[in-house]
Amino acid sequence: MTYRILVVDDEPAIVKILETFLAKMGFEVITALGGEKAVEILRSDIKADLIILDMKMPKIKGLDVLQEMKRINKRIPVIILSGSLGTKSYRKQLKNMGCPQLFEYLIKPVDLGQLLDAIKKIQNQNLKA
Repeated sequence: MTYRILVVDDEPAIVKILETFLAKMGFEVITALGGEKAVEILRSDIKADLIILDMKMPKIKGLDVLQEMKRINKRIPVIILSGSLGTKSYRKQLKNMGCPQLFEYLIKPVDLGQLLDAIKKIQNQNLKA
């Protein structure tokens, strides 16, 4: 069974780079250009094993996507991408939200090797659970 990753970002170039890289690494990739499309996908029957999520997007932000995941009881591991160093702030907000997902935090521009390592770490944690 193929590991399916949902890539959520409002920047088309980043979505395309991640989609191309992840597909070459053997993953099935679903893309959402922005938070609105991500929420639409999460509410659908489309299944994802992992979400790579940008935090700063117009309209529906990354935190809003995570709140919607919690509301509809989707427990999907998340790798958070941020263009800023605000990960401490995000960690606090996520803890206050009570998000049960496994989180990894990566700063943009993301190193694709680090991203792959984070994906493998989450895959291994899921196998142990």
